[in-house]
Amino acid sequence: MTAPRIYHDDDADLTWLTTRVVTVVGYGNQGRSQALNMRDSGIDRILIADHDPTAADTARADGFDVHPVTEAVTAGDVILLLIPDEAQPDAFHTDIRPGLRPGDTLVVASGYNLAYGLLRPPGDIDVVMVAPRMIGAGVRSNFQNGRGFPCFVSTEHDTTGHALTRALAVARAIGATRGGAIASTAGEEAALDLFTELAIGPAILGLLTAAYDTLHHAGFSDEAILHEMYLSGELAEIFGRAATDGLFAQLNLHSRTSQYAHLRGFAALPTDQLRRHFTDVLDTEILAGAFAREWSHADDDPLDTLRATSRPLPLAGAERRVRHRLTTQGKTR
Repeated sequence: MTAPRIYHDDDADLTWLTTRVVTVVGYGNQGRSQALNMRDSGIDRILIADHDPTAADTARADGFDVHPVTEAVTAGDVILLLIPDEAQPDAFHTDIRPGLRPGDTLVVASGYNLAYGLLRPPGDIDVVMVAPRMIGAGVRSNFQNGRGFPCFVSTEHDTTGHALTRALAVARAIGATRGGAIASTAGEEAALDLFTELAIGPAILGLLTAAYDTLHHAGFSDEAILHEMYLSGELAEIFGRAATDGLFAQLNLHSRTSQYAHLRGFAALPTDQLRRHFTDVLDTEILAGAFAREWSHADDDPLDTLRATSRPLPLAGAERRVRHRLTTQGKTR
């Protein structure tokens, strides 16, 4: 497999973007951070559109002009679609598409709706993806600290012949080319994102839940168990070091006992079973579209039901008790 191209600041030219009107649809975690970063990069004609009154008030307080969605899209040359995935199809066809003009550039930060055919842009505009590999707060804080962050970038439809140039300009304006803009596709981004959410994330939740049940049944205290597993922040530190040093290289920062235990335990894991499960998730849930059909076409919101199932779990109850005791004891000192 050929390694993808990685674009940096020197590969991106902001000149074109500085002469255009940028419309940010959605002033949430990503929308606010990206708009502020673009303004700090010298993009001074930025319009904000958000149906939520609180988000609109925040945008005004930040010094942006706020307009109704269709009006803002009509006035814009570059439209950043930064509302939640599940809200995009209806909002796009109702409020956004009527305002698009030939030659406009539509920028998505997630490949999900394009990959599963839920978003159908007109054929006379550029469609690109600039997908930060960072939460919204990190998009802003990393930009302010001069570090930047990586992103996935792609050209999904190039009607002008300049779609990639435009995508890279947006990536640079929000700070992503500082960390490296990795050439990708909407399909790849959506698949990898869903794999993290359907396979890796649930495995971590399952491991920690099963670990708590085992240790609690053995008589260890909830305070000791939870702090050892993650309340201390050590696990977050380990993942942070994995990002900078490497997943296995960060083990060198542990004691020799810890290194031996990690590697010995890793060798004994039933990884073949895990691979089979991950392959099934990838093939059935993601590539065959089972998850998208369930999530994007549900009559009711299934998220509330799933949230409710997590509340009675012993681990969730232990967290509530431990956090309450820690707070109470802190106030009585």
